[in-house]
Amino acid sequence: MRYGIIGAMPVEIEKIKQSMTIEKETVLHEIHFYEGSYEGRQIVLVTCGVGKVNAGHTAQLLIDKFAVDKVINVGVAGGIQPDVHVGDVVIGVSSTTYDVGPSIMGRYFPFVSNYEYDPEVIEAAKAACESITDRSWKYVVRPTITGDMFITDSMLKEKLLSPFPDAACIDMEAQAMAQIARIYGVPIANIRSISDNADDEATNTYKENEAIAAEIAGTVLLETLKRLPA
Repeated sequence: MRYGIIGAMPVEIEKIKQSMTIEKETVLHEIHFYEGSYEGRQIVLVTCGVGKVNAGHTAQLLIDKFAVDKVINVGVAGGIQPDVHVGDVVIGVSSTTYDVGPSIMGRYFPFVSNYEYDPEVIEAAKAACESITDRSWKYVVRPTITGDMFITDSMLKEKLLSPFPDAACIDMEAQAMAQIARIYGVPIANIRSISDNADDEATNTYKENEAIAAEIAGTVLLETLKRLPA
């Protein structure tokens, strides 16, 4: 089994990069792919850059060029529910986009408005979180939403949340990766830690918590890999 791990920014993959054994580095279209292993699991690790276009492009390269069996998106996100706090982990069950209406997405190729995540990885991630007994955060298993904006406006957050009342967090990449993975028939998952609350204070909150949230997400990802087939 070969796992493709994608983070948008270097800080989001740093924990994994430092923990794995890197055997080969390949550069494609200025994107660095690290092939190696962790606890007997074969990994291809990559940073895609911020936003849906970068995310989709990198996911396609990862699947096309490195023949991964599963893709896992890891990183930070903005919390959009009162019970989801900075540092908490969101294990995604599905993802949709808020800046292209779901009804529109469902009418055009690939005719999917909501992308479901891989149950095997979801269960492994839940077990991984439970195994971290000294954690100061909680985890939730809920939908996520994606769009090409870093949300720093409380009123806008409430407006975006209205059509997606169950969504736990908001990001800028996950749905695009899920769409590409669906087209290729490759299972995908999404593990995020909350770096900010997508509100009026998000810019400062993010700066203060980016590194620790990325560390938490990376730790959960590594523990998840241990519980997936080698």
